[in-house]
Amino acid sequence: MVALIIAAVLAAGPARLDPDVLRARYAGLQSLDAEVVQRKEGRFWARPFESQIRLRYTPDRIVWETLSPVHSTVTIESKRLAITDASGSSRELGATAGDPRVVALLGFFKALITVDLESLNRDFAIQYGERELVATPREGAKARLFESIRLQFDARYDLIAMELVTKTERTHLTFRALERVPPLANGGAGAPP
Repeated sequence: MVALIIAAVLAAGPARLDPDVLRARYAGLQSLDAEVVQRKEGRFWARPFESQIRLRYTPDRIVWETLSPVHSTVTIESKRLAITDASGSSRELGATAGDPRVVALLGFFKALITVDLESLNRDFAIQYGERELVATPREGAKARLFESIRLQFDARYDLIAMELVTKTERTHLTFRALERVPPLANGGAGAPP
């Protein structure tokens, strides 16, 4: 009997990521904080380049702070993008906010961080695998910059890695110490993650 159960489980193959569970897990996300290791490889890199990042997300603001090797901060608020370099000098790219390509790109980054499947599905065909989803751009997609995107999740559906592939570069992000605050429940401080 036990052998039959084991054979049935093995024959069924690995469990695929359930999009409904993923949607429920990330719907109405209030905040997300993570330590991120970013590794870039590609045509313009003599060797893989690694950075340590601190990511902070709320529905109104995304802060991408590079801690090393060179400190800088990118802040996205609504359709505004500001960059602060290691010297503390800041420049705002607000003038580009009206450019539909910039607006699409900022919306795309927000959709990635929040695992917004509906937004991603507008521009990407999504395939679900074992604890991962792979997105490839649809014809005429606004975020055509990427050839493929892979999001990987742990057993609790927490985002653990992301890979972004362009024609010239592969960027791999590993999420550590990820803390997420789900939607407020009944006016409370939020359900436990």
